[in-house]
Amino acid sequence: MNIHLHVLLHGLWGSTKHLESAVRVFLARHGQPESVHAVESQERVQLLLIEANEGTKTYDGIDWGAERAVEEIQNALCAISTKGDRVTKFSLMGYNLGGLHARYVVAILYTKNFFDIVQAVNFTTFATPHMGIPHINHSLFSRISKYVGVRMLGNTGKQLYCLDCWGETGRPLLEVMADRDFVFWRALNAFRNIDIYANAVHDRMVPYVSGAFELLDPFEAHIDKIQVEFDSDYHPMLNSWSLNNDKKVKGDFSLVECLRAWKPLPFMGPFIQWNFPCNLASFILMALLPIIIPVLVILLPVTFVFNTRSSGIRVKSLERASMSAQERLVQIFTTLDHTITQVEDTLAQANRTPANTEAQTMSRKRKLAKKNLIASESDLPASMQKMATDLNELSVRKHLAWFHPTRNSHAIIICREQDQFSGHALGEAVLRHWADHFVL
Repeated sequence: MNIHLHVLLHGLWGSTKHLESAVRVFLARHGQPESVHAVESQERVQLLLIEANEGTKTYDGIDWGAERAVEEIQNALCAISTKGDRVTKFSLMGYNLGGLHARYVVAILYTKNFFDIVQAVNFTTFATPHMGIPHINHSLFSRISKYVGVRMLGNTGKQLYCLDCWGETGRPLLEVMADRDFVFWRALNAFRNIDIYANAVHDRMVPYVSGAFELLDPFEAHIDKIQVEFDSDYHPMLNSWSLNNDKKVKGDFSLVECLRAWKPLPFMGPFIQWNFPCNLASFILMALLPIIIPVLVILLPVTFVFNTRSSGIRVKSLERASMSAQERLVQIFTTLDHTITQVEDTLAQANRTPANTEAQTMSRKRKLAKKNLIASESDLPASMQKMATDLNELSVRKHLAWFHPTRNSHAIIICREQDQFSGHALGEAVLRHWADHFVL
C-alpha cells in the first residue's frame, strides 16, 4: 500500500504529549484507513510523532534536533518498507521550535534527493519563531528573557536570538535558513502547500512578526480598537480585521466610567479554571508560596545551568561520535549552494538581453521602493527584515488565530494539554481547520 507519511514535531521543552489534541483531531478527519476512499485509492496517511527531542534535548540546537528527527524518519521508512508498503507522499507539521526543526529536516532530506522519489505535499507550522525572538520592545521582561535565553537554553537559545555562527557562512543559522540563495529555502519551496498558523495577539513566546514573518505588527498597539471578523466554521480564526478609531478603549474612559465598569477578578484568578487535580494543587502551592519562592529563586537558575551544561557535553559527544557531522553537514550545504548559485548566475548571464535587463531593473526598483517604504516603519533589525522578505517570497498561506482576552495564547493555538487546561479547548477549531485543509 502507498503511504502518506505525516511527521509531527513538538516544541521547546516539549514532548509528544503536547501534540495529543492535534493527533486526535487529525485522526478524526483522516484516520479511518478502512474507509471506502482509502480502499479505492490504496493509500493511507500514517502519523509519525518525533520522540528523539523530548525535554532538555531541545537545548542542543535546531540542527542537532533535526538530525535526530531525520534518523527517526529514516527508521520509520525502513519499517514501512519491511512491511511491503512504500512512502509516496510526505508532510510535516511543527509546533513552536518543532517548526524550525521541520525546516531543517526538509533541507537534509532535499540534499539526499528524497523528494525526487517522494512527493512533498504539506508543510505546516504552529506558533513557530521563524525569525527567532525579535528584541523590539526593549521592556524589562524582554531584556531578562534575552539574557536568560542566550545563557541558559544551550545552542538553541543562541540560535533563537541570532547570536550564533553557522559553519563557514559566518551568519546566524536562522538567517541562512531564510535566505533564498540557500538550500533551506529551496527545500521548503518544494512543498505543494505551505501553511503558517500564528497568533495575532497575546503570544508571549512567539511574537506575531516572527510567527507570521511580517515586518510590522498591526495588532498589539491597537488591540482594543481592532474590529475582527471570524471564520464562521473555525472561530476564532480571522477572516478579516479593521481598525475602528471610533471605539472607546480603556484609556479613553473617564475615572467614573472606569469605576462603574470595574469588576474584581475571582480569587486565585486562572487557577480555579483548571481541572482536578491541578486546581487543588494550585491552592496548596499558593499556601506554600512563602517557602516555595526562595527555593525556586535558587533551584531554577541551577537547573537551567545544569541542563545547558549537559546539552553542551551531549553536543560535543555527538560531534565526536559522528566524525564531525556538524562540519560535514555544513560543508554539504555550502558546496551545494555555491554550485547552484554559480550555475544560476551563468545561465542568467547567458540569457540576458538589453531589453529584458532594462525591464528587470525597473521591476526591481519598484519592488525595492515598496520594500523600503514598509521597512522604514519596521522596528526590526535589517537582518530580520531580509528574513521576512525572503520567506514571504514562498507560496505561503497564512492563518491567524485571535484569542482575546487571554494571558498567553501560545499553548491555546495547538490545544496543548487540554485535559488539564480546559481553556485551551478554544484552539480546537484551529486544529480542525488544519485537518480539514490537509491535502492527501
